[in-house]
Amino acid sequence: MKEAVREKLSYLKQSLFHPFDAFYEIRFRGRGSVVLAALLLALFGILQCVSYQYTGFVINENEVESMNSLSIFLTWVLGLLLFIVSNWSVTTLLNGKGGMGDILKVVSYSLVPFICALLFQVVVSNFIILEEAMIVYVVTGIGTVWTLFMLLAGLCVIHEYGFGKNLIAIVLTFVAAAIIMFLGILIFTLIEQMVFFVISVGQEFFRRL
Repeated sequence: MKEAVREKLSYLKQSLFHPFDAFYEIRFRGRGSVVLAALLLALFGILQCVSYQYTGFVINENEVESMNSLSIFLTWVLGLLLFIVSNWSVTTLLNGKGGMGDILKVVSYSLVPFICALLFQVVVSNFIILEEAMIVYVVTGIGTVWTLFMLLAGLCVIHEYGFGKNLIAIVLTFVAAAIIMFLGILIFTLIEQMVFFVISVGQEFFRRL
């Protein structure tokens, strides 16, 4: 059991410094862990809530009094899940080779630099003055760029795309995500109207009894 866990974590570490090799192992040799990927996704959502509230006042411009932790968590996690589903949908049409589990692993593993940057931001921002805020911004920027690089590298590897085709697929992924959101809102609205209509008919029926 310990060996299995150690192996899963070793590929997470490898993905940070050798993303092409690590994601090749994940895609073609079944390495990595969907469970670990899901945990990283959940951790990312939790840290977004923590960052929103506990980032030091020097750089924190959020309205903490009106904070809704569940809304923040769901916004980030569901947003990433929407990206995963949309990317799978698009790349299936574009002959991409990666499955949904592979995309989940790539997205979640790629979040690790940004997760570390968020942790650094929350802790350090409570001990700095305004003149030192640039340190936090630089570290956060590095974490963001590192995450984006890992994401691009991972999607290239698992789908067996070149850089150009991968960028096109990502653009189409956002288009597909917008379409899915529109259809979801439309379906929800129709269901809401249908439920309201049924309730109104029921109330009218019992009123006439």
